[in-house]
Amino acid sequence: MQRSISLCSLFLLLLFVPQTAMSAPAAGKVRSALGIVERQKVKKKDWTRLSTNMNVYQSDRVRTGLESQVVVGLTDGSLITIAENAEVELASLLEETEKGAFRTRVDVKKGFINFAVEKQAPKSTFEFKTVNATAAIRGTNGFIGSDGETVYASLATGKLDVKLDKGGETVPIVAGETIFGNENLVTMKLASSGKTKFAKEVRKILSSGEKDVEKLKRRIEQADSAFQVEEMSNSGMSGFNITTSSPVEVCDEGLTIEGTYVAKNSGDALVISVGKEFTSENLMRVADGGEHSFSQKISISDANNLWNEKEAKVSMISDGVESSKIIELHVNKGCQGVNKTPPSIKFLSYDSIGCQMNLSVGDMQNDAGILVASKNGASFAEEVLTRNEQKRFKLDPGVYTYEFVVSDQAKNKASFKKSLGCYPMKRFNIEVYGKAHEILKIPPPPVGMQDKIVKTLQFKVKNPENDPVFLHKVTVKQNGKVILQETLNQIQSLDYDVPVDLVRRAQNKFDIEVIHKSGFKAKAQKIFEVN
Repeated sequence: MQRSISLCSLFLLLLFVPQTAMSAPAAGKVRSALGIVERQKVKKKDWTRLSTNMNVYQSDRVRTGLESQVVVGLTDGSLITIAENAEVELASLLEETEKGAFRTRVDVKKGFINFAVEKQAPKSTFEFKTVNATAAIRGTNGFIGSDGETVYASLATGKLDVKLDKGGETVPIVAGETIFGNENLVTMKLASSGKTKFAKEVRKILSSGEKDVEKLKRRIEQADSAFQVEEMSNSGMSGFNITTSSPVEVCDEGLTIEGTYVAKNSGDALVISVGKEFTSENLMRVADGGEHSFSQKISISDANNLWNEKEAKVSMISDGVESSKIIELHVNKGCQGVNKTPPSIKFLSYDSIGCQMNLSVGDMQNDAGILVASKNGASFAEEVLTRNEQKRFKLDPGVYTYEFVVSDQAKNKASFKKSLGCYPMKRFNIEVYGKAHEILKIPPPPVGMQDKIVKTLQFKVKNPENDPVFLHKVTVKQNGKVILQETLNQIQSLDYDVPVDLVRRAQNKFDIEVIHKSGFKAKAQKIFEVN
């Protein structure tokens, strides 16, 4: 029975289970157990039966008998299958090597396992250890095993780096490749790479005792061809072949998948799907048993929600049976044909007293870009963005024209420009010229003439910026009545000469109030008394 099974998540979860405490949280649960499946707990000698719905923990050893296998389900929905006559130790899971980086290792003591490992975080590692080699994973699906001194591994998707313990260079393999060896590693491109049933054939060949590498290669190639024929026969189809190389670099020209097919039934179908958003029409045009070509062009972009997809799936369906192949996609978000949606930027608010402003950047989810801020044409800040977020910037005292420009990986841009003022709270005073209380001795006018007394009220606003643009309002009152009031742009100077009419034989009280844009108020008073 062939299953697509994920190994990575099991091992990530099992890390948190202490080796000496079965009361710790379980790493996973057995979904199905066929035949003889046993588990040896850490620091225990006896082996006990492992059956459906039982939990498994870090450092457990699991072994299977002839025609047996165990499928373990993880809390994230992933699965791992340990094949027949195999023994595996869940050695170390998510051990922190440095901040934000983890190491996971699984020891395959005997036999093989199928896996589907997610892409690792930066500086994190996921390794398989066999009797004579170590394999490091970078997000992949396939199998790995060892019998005697020979290691073997095979991939349906992804990348795997294999290194023999005896030394030598690290050998990488990718989707569609199989590797084996003990003193030297041999890489082969095979159509059946990564498939569970094919793993059994590889194991059988490498355990036969044959030492001649060329003979082993020929036997593995023959097994690959026989396996493909068997799959076609079981599915009732003649099958299909993909000529497009995997992985595919996707840019402005989009994605084109090409290949050939052979179909015998008019009801057969060949379709290509990318994620949940795209499924092609039936690419089979003829079902005459002959070989025919197919080609499908697909637009991959954020506009159709496909630019985050990692793979395309080509599937052939006949009599309800489906066979499929995966093509890896490397989508370049720096291409404008892929990255079509420009970012957005929006002014939210600003505080003139606190001297800060807020903006939001949108349409950057799953993208990356740079936000540049400038003041009166000179750049003063640059930040890298990897998601939608709100940003806050400090304003300098005074009034300036601020511009904010955000650009994504494909150089799509958005911007806004706004004049903003910053008026931090600072104390200041008003300087009134002359004495605060002046007594004027002015003779009365001759009989019959108007008794009009005119004086100049002089004062200076001494705000710390020495700039009238920072003032909000200037008010002068005479005996409680407003005789002068200027606001904002009306205020052109800090020096005032205000002509005033005085009344004889009374106090002429002038109250001066200046309000700063920060809200601070300064007050002064001048009294003229005419005798």
